[in-house]
Amino acid sequence: MKVAAVYGSPRKDGNSAKMLNAALEEFPENAEIRKIYLTDKNFQGCCAARHCLELGYCDIMDDMQQIYEDLIWADIIIFASSSQFGDVPVDLKALMERTWPIRGKLKNKIGGYVVSARRYAESTMNTLHAFMLRHKMILGNSGAIAYTVTEEGGLENDKLALKDSRKTGKRLVELYYLIHHEE
Repeated sequence: MKVAAVYGSPRKDGNSAKMLNAALEEFPENAEIRKIYLTDKNFQGCCAARHCLELGYCDIMDDMQQIYEDLIWADIIIFASSSQFGDVPVDLKALMERTWPIRGKLKNKIGGYVVSARRYAESTMNTLHAFMLRHKMILGNSGAIAYTVTEEGGLENDKLALKDSRKTGKRLVELYYLIHHEE
């Protein structure tokens, strides 16, 4: 079981990272997990030059090249996202834009997510759903949502956030075993 865990929030140790870590606790010990912290990566969004259509790969040489390898390698891709002005953070959106050259290579991978939002998480969830569906991934769960109020605290104000994160992790593992007939 190969897992790419994409930490999409600009806060490396924020609420969405804690939620993703809770989901990852549900994976078996022998699962290979590659943690991808987008805030530590040096990459940009798509420049729409469309060279990838001719070349078959993105010719912007930055950290996205390693991210491509990690996403293609994985059986399961799970995203952690905060909600920034009602949608995914800029680094996560840039990653999504840059996956055009690997279209078809994420097909039938199991996908899931956790989202931490102050309010208005629906657009963030829709963006994550749309990304996975466009890549013909298998959507593993409805995700885990934390409604946190930064000014008044974090996950401790939402008792279901970590519980639902663990449920998301369990469901992704369950789907993996159903598809790959392993236990």
